[in-house]
Amino acid sequence: MNKTAIQNWDDLEDRIPVHALVADVDLVVVRFDDSVSVLYGRCAHRGALMADGYVDGNNLMCGVYGWDYRLDSGVSGYNNSETLPKFNAWVEDRQVFVDKDEIVAWTRQHPQPYQRDAYQGVYQDPTGTADEPYVKFIRKLAKCHLPNGQQGPES
Repeated sequence: MNKTAIQNWDDLEDRIPVHALVADVDLVVVRFDDSVSVLYGRCAHRGALMADGYVDGNNLMCGVYGWDYRLDSGVSGYNNSETLPKFNAWVEDRQVFVDKDEIVAWTRQHPQPYQRDAYQGVYQDPTGTADEPYVKFIRKLAKCHLPNGQQGPES
């Protein structure tokens, strides 16, 4: 086990999602009552950061599309086949810990498509949907038309 501290327990507000990054994997950390939940930090629907969402009752809600995931399990009440993987987490000495080895093992099966150093890399939608068929084309155009007159790559 590779015990890794990701958040100070006292800095977590009850039912307020917080972002953490371990092994290049976005996580969302939520304190609820005396418990902590650490889930994969990207919405299963479109990849939005779940730390930008909010808690409604026992559900973590995607701040972009409103998808819901139970705090205790990561399972969506809207569509039970959609889940946010839940990682082992615990509080010790007022710190929230995860097992980095568990997250690294998970990412081998689920490589992360986000290019953090690229323009809008953290916020890209890696898949798009049928109702938005031009997401990839728009992203390609954005690479060539960066703000402040910067030049992007030709491809």
